[in-house]
Amino acid sequence: MIRLFELRTGEGLSQRDIAKIMNVSQGTYNNWENERTQPSIEQLIALAEYFSVSVDYLIGNSDDYIQSVSSAISNDEKCLLKYYRELSEPAKQGLLSFVQNSHTK
Repeated sequence: MIRLFELRTGEGLSQRDIAKIMNVSQGTYNNWENERTQPSIEQLIALAEYFSVSVDYLIGNSDDYIQSVSSAISNDEKCLLKYYRELSEPAKQGLLSFVQNSHTK
């Protein structure tokens, strides 16, 4: 799972957080992240869905992490999602705050 670490830390989550979400022990998740063991196909799909990426992106076969997102999402929305994911955590919080404040006006 080449990209589990980057996806998890990019979301500001601990191994314990993801293990709980996936209903596995932290040790099991740690083994996935450090490539000592591999999740089942069903677990791979669940991880990809949770992080909104393709399974191919998750396992390192593709650099296109947007491909699993529904085709109903416009290219502009995909572009925004890509840029959002590249922001630092404080920048993400600032952007969310800005959007929430703009939405309530």
